[in-house]
Amino acid sequence: MYDSDENNTLKTHENKKKNFYRIQKRNSYNVYLIIILIIISFLQFIIIIYLLFFNTDNNNINSEEEINEIDINTKDNINNKKESEITEKKEEIINEGKLEYKREENTNNKKKGIHIAMALDNSAIYSTLISMTSALENNDKEKNILIYHLLLSNDFDMKKISYFESLKKDYEFIFNYIKIPPIFKYITKKWKRTETVQYKLLIPLLYPDISRMIFLDGDTLILKDISEMYDLNFNGNYVLGYPFHTADSLDGWEKEHFKVYVNGGVLLFNINELRKTNMDLKLLLYNFENFQKTHFLEQDTLNYVYKDKIGFLPFKYGVYLFGTIEEYKKIYLPKMRVDINLTELEKAIEDPSIVHLICCNPKVWFKRTRHEKGFSHICTRFQQVFYFYANKTQYYNEIYNAYMN
Repeated sequence: MYDSDENNTLKTHENKKKNFYRIQKRNSYNVYLIIILIIISFLQFIIIIYLLFFNTDNNNINSEEEINEIDINTKDNINNKKESEITEKKEEIINEGKLEYKREENTNNKKKGIHIAMALDNSAIYSTLISMTSALENNDKEKNILIYHLLLSNDFDMKKISYFESLKKDYEFIFNYIKIPPIFKYITKKWKRTETVQYKLLIPLLYPDISRMIFLDGDTLILKDISEMYDLNFNGNYVLGYPFHTADSLDGWEKEHFKVYVNGGVLLFNINELRKTNMDLKLLLYNFENFQKTHFLEQDTLNYVYKDKIGFLPFKYGVYLFGTIEEYKKIYLPKMRVDINLTELEKAIEDPSIVHLICCNPKVWFKRTRHEKGFSHICTRFQQVFYFYANKTQYYNEIYNAYMN
């Protein structure tokens, strides 16, 4: 009996001993866990301090060195900004930026000035030159004078300005330019796209004295007089653009906010209205604050911010190289958020005023251009048109050798 009691006592003692070690071990784990959590919290604190005060890469869009003294605050919440604050920031961007530019006014009162903006870096010199040549060649020279405003990248080779100046030997037009500081460098670094695609967002800010402005991508050909497009009625809209089909593929965005969706390659800006409502600056600030959730950068931004004030250009101003009218009907029209006049569209495809050279990859000026949907004869057709206008410049041989050999 005593032996049994003694055995029970020993077992109890052993159990208590095991429980003691188990609790001690668990407490040790808890101590280690607390130490690890403290270390993680400390590291997080260090990272936050670094990002706020020392990380120049994440702050480079606000860096005075990076943007040449143009300060654009990317942290402003435009939904809560007072009108006075927006106006003050707008004046700061317009007046305090030290920009390299050339500005010439229209002194010919007998001719109407048609303002056209284009954005380019060193890689788009040839295509921009040919686009300008096509517009000048088809301009109604008796009534209009084209006034070009080139938005140049910060690293643009200014010796190449002579390419555009050379057109004055054959055409009467006004040629201006402005060099844009690298204010979009941080955004384009994330997206690995050229900064120039976003320059169109600056147009209402840079030209507050102009009532309206056409914007054209460098991969456009102007085949008719452009003054009719310039004189279109805005009907209260901020901008007119060519209907595009990509809005329905923007998975990360709330699609209901895109009531309409236009392509950013051919636009007509209502600068007067944008200036009155301060929507010129709101567009730019929204782009800085929300670029990470966009799919097509500035094009999404423009469609999102101006969603209630976007109108459509007639189809003849910006025809894409999608293919035949059947191709439009089958693939693209069902995705466009606009009622389509098929007769107007078919006429525009057959006899366009402006052609946007997308859907050929590589572009039509390259020897081995190919159509994305197999309609390579379309790319070949407009390759011939491209070199027709290239031949009207003094750089034809240089351009041909660069792309076709």
